[in-house]
Amino acid sequence: MTKATSHRLSGAVCSRDNLSPKDIDALYQLFLTYYRQVDRPTFDRDLAEKEWILTLRDEQGILRGFTTMKLYEVTLQGRPIRAVFNGNTIIDQAYWGEQELVRTWCRFMAQLKQTQPETPLYWYLICSGYRTYLFLPLFFREFYPQHDGPEHCFDRSLADHLGALKFPDEYRDGVVRVSAARECLVADIAVPSEARRRSPHVQFFLDRNPNFLRGDELVCMAEFSWKNTRRTARQALEEVSGIAC
Repeated sequence: MTKATSHRLSGAVCSRDNLSPKDIDALYQLFLTYYRQVDRPTFDRDLAEKEWILTLRDEQGILRGFTTMKLYEVTLQGRPIRAVFNGNTIIDQAYWGEQELVRTWCRFMAQLKQTQPETPLYWYLICSGYRTYLFLPLFFREFYPQHDGPEHCFDRSLADHLGALKFPDEYRDGVVRVSAARECLVADIAVPSEARRRSPHVQFFLDRNPNFLRGDELVCMAEFSWKNTRRTARQALEEVSGIAC
């Protein structure tokens, strides 16, 4: 288990199998608060396919946020690749601005990288909301897709490969195009304000995934490496390895 603590929230990463039925009920109720088109069987199936869950609890131990994670290990163009996929993710709005999810996730990724330091480790992220997409420029120097900077053919090929692997019937041209409307953030949270739209990152996301309110997901890739990480992610690599970058 990976653990980190802040003054308001405590973050931990553990095996999905360690969750109690009460915990799973609490996760579902939190998810239901902020997402539309949600049903319990779909939520349970999504959780069952994941290996780990990052939970955020307040000082009373109440669940206030979570993200689910799964590791893919593939070979592409003769190169072994590891990629961590994040599934259902939400934080109670009262705790927005807290950085515990960021710190705990970055430390988890840094520890995973250390288990096979020579194998490239990627973040495999699907975004139905611009807020999730904005984690990419926060964590990484280069990622796919982005409005500026180089577009590496390998990253695009990896996005195509993993997108088709997980969503064989719905992945097309960089987007998971859902066959029927499904879970997505409520409109009050998902639709950016005019001020937000002035961000080139936000506008790029809207251009690439115009049907996000229907549940379409933009498929994104970023390598978690010394060279490519920023700020908190880079600090986590330094702490885990004991080497200053």
